[in-house]
Amino acid sequence: MKKILLFLMAFCLFCVTAAASPKLYHHPAYDFSNISNVKVTVITNTNPQNKDNFYAEVMAEEKMLSALYSAAGNQKLILTDERANGPLAPTGEPESLFTPNKKAPKTVEVRVSINYLGYRSNLVPGHYEQKTEYIKEKHKNSRGQEQYVEIPITTKIWVPDAYRSDSLLDVIYNVYDLETATVIANVMDRRERQYEEDTSGMLKRSTKDFLKALTKK
Repeated sequence: MKKILLFLMAFCLFCVTAAASPKLYHHPAYDFSNISNVKVTVITNTNPQNKDNFYAEVMAEEKMLSALYSAAGNQKLILTDERANGPLAPTGEPESLFTPNKKAPKTVEVRVSINYLGYRSNLVPGHYEQKTEYIKEKHKNSRGQEQYVEIPITTKIWVPDAYRSDSLLDVIYNVYDLETATVIANVMDRRERQYEEDTSGMLKRSTKDFLKALTKK
C-alpha cells in the first residue's frame, strides 16, 4: 500500500510539472482587450551549446518563432518577425497607457529569452526493484467446493544502469507597450517532461498558454 501511495504522489507531481501553465503578470493600468498585432523583436538563447548532461535544441530561436506563429494564428493575432530591427523605440505618448483607445487595434512588442530548451540525460544507477506476480492455486472453500485463489509472489529483480532523458523548457516572455516602452506583461515559464527528448510539444503549449493569457478578456 505504501509503495502504491508513493507512486501516485510521484505521478501527480509529474502531471503538475508536465502540464504547468505560465503565470502572467499584467500591468494593472493597461487595457489588453484590443491587442491584435504582436511584433517579435528579440529572441535570445542563453544556453545554445551542449553542456554537462544538457543537450540544447538545435535552432531553438527559429523553433520558438515558429511556435509563436502557430499560437498567434490560433488566437487570431497578427504576428510579425521584427528581429532584424531589434527592440523598438517608444513613440512618446505616455498618456496612452492609462487612457486606452478601445476603437483602435493595439500592437505590442514581445522579447523572448530562452534560458533552456533541450533535454537532460540522467544516469539511473543499477538497482533492485520488487516484482509481484500472481499464481493461481486450487482450493476448497468452506462448503467443499473447489475454487481458484490468486497468491501473490514477490521477488526482487536487478535493473542495470540506464540513461533517462527529460526534456526541459525555461523561457521568459516580456511584453512592451510600443508607445511608452513600458513592460506591460511578462511571464517566466518552466516545464519539464520525463522520459522524452522532443521539446516541440512543450514549446507549442508554452506559446499557446502565453498568448492566450495575454489576450484574455
